Amino acid sequence: MPVIVTIATKINGFVLDAPKLDKHEHIQIDKPGGSNQQWTIVSHSDLSSVPDGYVIIFAGDESSKHLCIDIPHSTTKERTLVQLYPVDGPGGHKNQHWKLHSIGTEGYVYIESALDNDLVLDVRGGVGTAGTKVEIFKRGDKKPNQMWILNPVA
Repeated sequence: MPVIVTIATKINGFVLDAPKLDKHEHIQIDKPGGSNQQWTIVSHSDLSSVPDGYVIIFAGDESSKHLCIDIPHSTTKERTLVQLYPVDGPGGHKNQHWKLHSIGTEGYVYIESALDNDLVLDVRGGVGTAGTKVEIFKRGDKKPNQMWILNPVA
């Protein structure tokens, strides 16, 4: 069964946020507190067309809206802003697949791109200010702006 979560940065606990839940909208971080900050994690066990070991991260509390975290044009260029985009087919494409890579024992993960597992979700510039955009960037050595914790929504 898909899991509904908020996804918080280690910087300051701000969460992934999609203010309008619209196609092509860039994802940012913000103070916790809105339904636009809930994400549905769909894995291979939920949908067999998702590659084993990867997930699709859908905006909102249900995947039927079909908007997921996407790397535009499947680029692997650092600093590319991630966006919401309709899932490509039932299982998505590589630019919509993510691996949740555990970091130590505190529950934090890197959210790695299937395009290149060294590319992870990153809070641009390491800044924890509300409205800061989220990009892909080469994984650093446990940089707080690349470390995320998934908190189940009750």
